Amino acid sequence: MIDNDLTTLDSNFRNLIHKTLKKRIPPSTYSEHLEDLINVLMESLSKGEIYIEMNNITPYIGLKAQGWPLDHIKALKSSGWLEGKDSPIILEGNLLSWRRWHEEMENIIINLKDRLSYEPNHSQRLKKEVSSRKQSTLNKNQINAVEAVLNHNVILLSGGPGTGKTSTIVEMLLKALSIKQDLRIGLGAPTGKASRRLEETIQKSIINLDEHSKNRLLDIPCTTLHQWLKANEIEFRKNEASPIQLDILVVDEMSMVDISLMKGLLKALPKESQLILVGDPDQLPPVGNGAVWHKLHEETTLRNFSNCAFRLNKVYRNRGDLVDLSNKLRTKQLGDFFEDVQNLKKSSSLQVIISSKEEIPVEIIKKLTQHQVNLINKATSLTNSAEEITSQALNHMLATDLLNCLEELMVLSPRRYGPWSVEHIHRTILEKTLDKGVMNWPPGTPVICGENQPELNLANGDIGIVIGGEVSNYLLFRLQSTTNSCDFTLIHPIRVRSLSPAFATTVHKAQGSEAEHVIFLWPEPINQIHSSNNNPLYNKEYERKLIYTAITRAKSKLDLAITLDK
Repeated sequence: MIDNDLTTLDSNFRNLIHKTLKKRIPPSTYSEHLEDLINVLMESLSKGEIYIEMNNITPYIGLKAQGWPLDHIKALKSSGWLEGKDSPIILEGNLLSWRRWHEEMENIIINLKDRLSYEPNHSQRLKKEVSSRKQSTLNKNQINAVEAVLNHNVILLSGGPGTGKTSTIVEMLLKALSIKQDLRIGLGAPTGKASRRLEETIQKSIINLDEHSKNRLLDIPCTTLHQWLKANEIEFRKNEASPIQLDILVVDEMSMVDISLMKGLLKALPKESQLILVGDPDQLPPVGNGAVWHKLHEETTLRNFSNCAFRLNKVYRNRGDLVDLSNKLRTKQLGDFFEDVQNLKKSSSLQVIISSKEEIPVEIIKKLTQHQVNLINKATSLTNSAEEITSQALNHMLATDLLNCLEELMVLSPRRYGPWSVEHIHRTILEKTLDKGVMNWPPGTPVICGENQPELNLANGDIGIVIGGEVSNYLLFRLQSTTNSCDFTLIHPIRVRSLSPAFATTVHKAQGSEAEHVIFLWPEPINQIHSSNNNPLYNKEYERKLIYTAITRAKSKLDLAITLDK
């Protein structure tokens, strides 16, 4: 199986859970069936999922006991672990979950349903004041979503890349503002990269608007959800007692939002405020526990929001074969998908690199090395142009050019360690300097922030680059403020608590970002995947979402490195 961005919970911790449950609620008979269920639930949590479908497909790991799932359900029912309001596990239909996470997810759904009973501040009854706007460029689903902004206090807007989600958001906000011009509106996303990309795509979407509309939308603050919640290391300082004062909040990249973040958001945002949730339900679940966006798109849950949920399917952005292949991932077996990509024309926007070795393919190293050379040259030009290295002294145009170059190529792997992993890439490129730390990494080395540091205006996942040289290294980051001024800043490396090189990142870390060219290393032998298509004990749903998330990071070009055997 492919590694998650989280380290798989080790056996010692699982054994502790086993012992605690046995002591707290002694089962009549403790069997390997119960051990299997605990292991499956814990493995599921390590991938961000809180529910396990009790069907004939074994989720994620091998089982010790025979008879999945019927014998496991039988052992669970006789254990006493399902009885009473304080029971640790819940089985609802064919879904198994820890009770704590199930109840927290249910409370989120209840909260969102309750919000539907509130009328937006710019409600339908004031529609007569709406100034007419031409929406001829929108399709029917988009127009319906725009009209819904007048009637529903919660809106779910979903779709893949290039389906017009941003254009729809823009028209929604203009529709609301045409009724009430002084609406307090906010834009947010789970990470700094995602919020910055949301801001940039909105700026591109409003180029042809009149100056008044353009300026009004540019004034809308766009930042991370953690910044909206005034998060620190201990808590969210925005809550019921100190709410977020907004009439409308748009949350993008909802697939990255876990239970903890959603709970905090719903506590801090008054129920009278309109909540517009946007994302792609086919992407990976969040790193944290509880895939809220995926739960909202389950058929039974979605029925509660049938009048305010809109799925955009028509693709407007020309991404060549990448669109067809991402759509095929929703319906085809993984083995069939890999067979399809190997039969693509050489002129395709997706190129396949096949290798049977554990070394990273030479073609990949050449492209990455050339990217490194470009970054080094631009970083050197930037520092040579300034008498001293300060934010004020650096040439703004050269700094922007360097940061733009940084975002042209993205290298992804599902693994942090091992062959074809993020660490493998970095050891190949940085060699001996990798272990010496950032002060010894050469100028032009991309870096990624591993923690939220609001005092530095840095968010987990923000990408920067090393500049400087002989005397001292500095980190150049593109930053974003709540006033929509997007600029760069310099930070000394010693001030950043968690920092790693970023020539490559995991697929999870790449969520919320895009690049013109993406290189994706798939280390799992595809012949083994193909042979497992009919194996009921092999679940590929997680891998399917992982590959989908990776290939949809590419705007125009994707190199997919695969191996037939290892």
